Amino acid sequence: MRGAHKPWEILASFPKGYEVIMEHLLQRLTARRRSWAQEPRGGVEISPLIATRALRELLLEPSQRVEVHAFFSPLFVALLLQASSLLGAGATEAFWGQQHLADWTDPVSCTVEALRTLMTSAGYGDHVSYIEKLGGWELLASPERHLEGVALLARAMVTKNCWHSCPIFGLVVGILQDLDHENHLTALTFMTELLQCPDVAAMVDKVMLRILASWLQCEEPAAVKLLLRAVEVFVKHGNMGKQLRALQPYVLNCCYSADGGVVAETFQLLRYLVEHLTWQDSSSFLIQLAFTLGPFLEEESEHLRLEAFEVYGAVLAKVRRRVLVFPLKHQVLNLLVLLVLHLEDVSVHVAQISRPALCHTATILGWWKLRVIFAKKDVWTILRALLEQEASKALWFLKQSVTLFKSPQAPIRQAAVWFAGQIIQTLSTEEAREAEDAYTALRCMRGDPDPMVSSLATQTFYVLEAMGTRPVTTPTSCFCCRRPRRGYF
Repeated sequence: MRGAHKPWEILASFPKGYEVIMEHLLQRLTARRRSWAQEPRGGVEISPLIATRALRELLLEPSQRVEVHAFFSPLFVALLLQASSLLGAGATEAFWGQQHLADWTDPVSCTVEALRTLMTSAGYGDHVSYIEKLGGWELLASPERHLEGVALLARAMVTKNCWHSCPIFGLVVGILQDLDHENHLTALTFMTELLQCPDVAAMVDKVMLRILASWLQCEEPAAVKLLLRAVEVFVKHGNMGKQLRALQPYVLNCCYSADGGVVAETFQLLRYLVEHLTWQDSSSFLIQLAFTLGPFLEEESEHLRLEAFEVYGAVLAKVRRRVLVFPLKHQVLNLLVLLVLHLEDVSVHVAQISRPALCHTATILGWWKLRVIFAKKDVWTILRALLEQEASKALWFLKQSVTLFKSPQAPIRQAAVWFAGQIIQTLSTEEAREAEDAYTALRCMRGDPDPMVSSLATQTFYVLEAMGTRPVTTPTSCFCCRRPRRGYF
């Protein structure tokens, strides 16, 4: 059969010159893989597998070190991507089906062995042994754990200071320009690990940032998670402020992903960012983050809600009075009632985080008397003290309370109804006219599914009528209607 040529027979058919041979083999390895069919050349068919076997024979020649180093980076990337392609759905079977390989090894093992030989020939014997010790070569040949092997391979290059890390990184990023590349997860995995190397991270320029931003916006959860890890690596380097600022808007947008795993990893990254970034370098981002977190503080998912509270608490801990300027002060005040009411959260952990967050809020606002109350008293005492000391903000507090009529948690709705009733009783005639929406919402709350909430709303409404407060007779809209929520977990 024509496909049964041995590697040394193939090598003998080439023009003399190892550089010419390597260049041709590289072309065969990097040819577009629409199929694994062989293409004739000078009467000899050179498939990717034959090229791989021939390449390994060539690399075993001890006198060709210069050529090996010259072609190392493109050959390394080509062999790695070939292994990934072979492990794709049906690729190996197709490869086998078009070859008579009774006396040959299987394509994946052949490719992995060629990659191993390439590294050994280039003088990276320590890297090869390190990978072998950790089982990396077996992982690379495993369909289920291939990406673990890819990550380990890149990690070895960083740990052992591989000289070729930077040129390989440039080639991998070039591959990622194609958002439809069949081996994009391999490239993203390898790139993320390689970024641990400071010299590699220093290569990230505007062009590369645009490529990374594009991947952060893709709809594939596995790809986005890898990019989130890459952003975390930027933070660890400590000197990549410009790169981080360019990617931060895209990270914030990941909070709204339809995939719960992406959302969870985004919040973990956000917490890490807040803890490790300085206010001086990241004030704009931290302010944006404070506004982004608002809706997530009321999520039904306890896990996600807790993550949001932890991030917001970390943001507040970063703020000092001297930097509390508009619009951050506005958002801090806008979330004040929410923080108080979540002392009643069904999640003990959320309630525990709310307390120090309230104390931080009082500190940066300069509310020293209220800080003592926030630290020790119950929800009802805190709300009374808040209304008494900050009476000028009564309508603002009322609006926040009405918003919390939508809370999925009955204890929070109950506290919101009670506080709204207390506020309305303190309003002047002119202020009461501005509170018509609150009357409408309170009327609606009489039909709340929780009997405690509906009973309190009814009693509050009767008290207001008895006091001579005239509620709106024709409701314009019902503000207590629950908004649909996604379940992330």
